[in-house]
Amino acid sequence: MKLLNIKNQRKALLPLLLVSLFAWVGCTDDRISDSYYTFTGETVASYLKANEDYSRFVYVLERANLLDLLSTYGEFTCFAPTNAAIDSFLLTRSLGSVEELSKADCDTLAKNHLIRSLCFTTDLEDGPISSTNDMGRYLDFTTKTVTKNGQLTLGYFINKTAEMVIRDDTVVNGVVHTLDRVIQPSNLFLPQLMAEDTTISIFVELMRRTGIDKKLEAWIDETYTIGADSAEWATDNSDPLKWKDGPRNAIYPAKRFFGFTAFVEKDVVYERYFGKKGITADEVIERINSGSFVYDPHNPTYTYTYGTDDASLKDSTNVVYRFVAYHILDRKAGYNHWNVSAAIREDQAVYELLDPQDFYETMCPYTMMKFQTTQHGMLYINRRRINEGALAVRDAADPYAAAIEGVRVFTSSEAGNVEQEARNGFYHYVDKLLVYDETTVNNVLKTRFRMDATTLSPDFQNNQGRHRTSDVAERGEGRQLVTRYKPGFVKNFFFTDQTLIGVRNDPDWSPSYQRDGLDFLGQYDFTVKLPPVPQGTYEVRIGINAANDRGIVQIYFDGKGCGIPIDMRIYKSDPRIGSVDDTEDEEANRRNDKDLKNRGYLKGPDSWKCGTVNDANQVTHRQSTNSMRIVLATESLQEGKAHYLRFKSVMDNPMGLFPFDYLELCPKDVYANPEGEDTH
Repeated sequence: MKLLNIKNQRKALLPLLLVSLFAWVGCTDDRISDSYYTFTGETVASYLKANEDYSRFVYVLERANLLDLLSTYGEFTCFAPTNAAIDSFLLTRSLGSVEELSKADCDTLAKNHLIRSLCFTTDLEDGPISSTNDMGRYLDFTTKTVTKNGQLTLGYFINKTAEMVIRDDTVVNGVVHTLDRVIQPSNLFLPQLMAEDTTISIFVELMRRTGIDKKLEAWIDETYTIGADSAEWATDNSDPLKWKDGPRNAIYPAKRFFGFTAFVEKDVVYERYFGKKGITADEVIERINSGSFVYDPHNPTYTYTYGTDDASLKDSTNVVYRFVAYHILDRKAGYNHWNVSAAIREDQAVYELLDPQDFYETMCPYTMMKFQTTQHGMLYINRRRINEGALAVRDAADPYAAAIEGVRVFTSSEAGNVEQEARNGFYHYVDKLLVYDETTVNNVLKTRFRMDATTLSPDFQNNQGRHRTSDVAERGEGRQLVTRYKPGFVKNFFFTDQTLIGVRNDPDWSPSYQRDGLDFLGQYDFTVKLPPVPQGTYEVRIGINAANDRGIVQIYFDGKGCGIPIDMRIYKSDPRIGSVDDTEDEEANRRNDKDLKNRGYLKGPDSWKCGTVNDANQVTHRQSTNSMRIVLATESLQEGKAHYLRFKSVMDNPMGLFPFDYLELCPKDVYANPEGEDTH
């Protein structure tokens, strides 16, 4: 029985469901085993009420005013603790009955156990579930071997301690998983949660000595406000220029959150690296001051300083401060959030050409971090494949091999029973020392930076934009999800009140890189700060997908116009661009690439596909009729200096869409390679 078919089934049955929610009694699901519960017409609410073993949780849901919601049409995942689980929780609170819980306790307890999208165990991967619960927190999914009735079996866990003793009970409006413990996410901020982990005491002390720990306590922006109607799904299509977004589901975040993620070495890593058992934080500080732990450019505009006293260590130019800050990013993300999900990777990544990868600015001034997920699902920082970048070996016997192995991030399961999600962030273990040094700059990052537009601000990741794939079915099957943002509340972006900016996530087939992007409507005029790549000469490019509903945009680099306005209604096969489909004649293909480049265009990359593996029309972005890259300028990007791109609509049509798919910063070593730039 196939749970992948569930949305198509519901789309076909939606009219029937709207007439009578309980009339749905059939199921063609062929992916769950026969022992699992199938569709019977029950809702989440009726399923829970029918079983006495959930009576305490039903009481909690009623007190939280959420039980009625679970009787309505939608897509809900309910992690239902048994009565025994709630009784154990009550004991930790010295309470004798569930009735002694306050209304606030019930609200928190109920919301911790609800996700407003479908989450079947067959679709989950190790790490945080992609959709947050009703408290805005990620729930961590892991598996491990457990012993039951004297037999070894695979156990499924939420937040590493609550076992899913019954899984994937499917009802009309969602799925129920039964837990043997109550979910209790930590309410500590990230530095405090890390301080409880004795295996990372050295890094925790380095954070304290540099004062960086205090910078990781931000959580919510008290200056941000939004109307209640704007934080609800749009259903009125009468005015598509408002937040009610016409053919798309649009929503503004109800709150603006800050978030952080730290990639941390255990103490044993420092002991192994420095060759001393029991090495102290003070000794590590001394070693950093005397070692090659930072990249020192020949003509720096940013001066690095040394010193071990408290005042020196808190200076952002200090080498120890920079070492610690390079481990931290100002966005909250779990193990599987740094590249796209496993489902999208399997559908669209062409691994033989390039591993899925993304680039992010760290909290160390003017530095970048590269994330790459291998075909086996392993996440690495600052890894370079042998066939990648300016130093590529294109005739390598094993193109999958790593020229620079990088630093591996441990999965949630590998981390053991340690809780790694704080209220405002995550921390993850890494297997090697994580440094921004000569090798990182001159080897790993000597590559083409292709940055999905949704990675260019941490606000897109901290505030329900990037990776948002839930809530689509209850407001219209197959419709795009758009999260909109207010001016002044998106880091690295500056835009007018007439600019509608939104992160779009496509639920299924998509012509966009990573199946998402930024969409701009209205008489938009916005500026984005470029990420701080290593200094050098770069071609500055953007990736777009052309279509008839697009507009015309004038682009500026640091205030200078980048040629004539770009009409995004023109497909790349148009004679004005001149793209020709590839043939078996490689020489002809390269000639067309050169002709396109002379006109300021490139085809999309062949390392990423549009659509799904089951789609007969699936093609790579290089083959796609509307996917293209546009060369905006060739510029010298300097370390320590901010650079900006401005995008301004020059068409008198506020519905003329600008689809900002991705940014490319391509170094001269790559685009001017004597062998030619690769097509990946």
